[in-house]
Amino acid sequence: MIQAVMVISTQAKPRLLKFYSFQPPEKHQDLVRCVFQLLSARPESASNFVKVDSIFGPGTKMVYKHLATLYFVFVFDSSENELAMLDLVQGNPMAY
Repeated sequence: MIQAVMVISTQAKPRLLKFYSFQPPEKHQDLVRCVFQLLSARPESASNFVKVDSIFGPGTKMVYKHLATLYFVFVFDSSENELAMLDLVQGNPMAY
């Protein structure tokens, strides 16, 4: 199940936040900050898949794409296919 979709600028400003599992609104900024810190510290050559158990809970993974000044992020659990999520992030029309 997809738990969250985020679009975050390279200045750590959320441009779009959608949480599919309940997260209190007070926690949204903390989650964005943690995700941004994780993404901004990763080298360009690193994989686009990240385990985020410490941020979103056990069994949670994240796939992201860095385009221009934005990070497109999908957070999902183990019931989702990682490559299908990457296709979704990249906007591949064959994934729909």
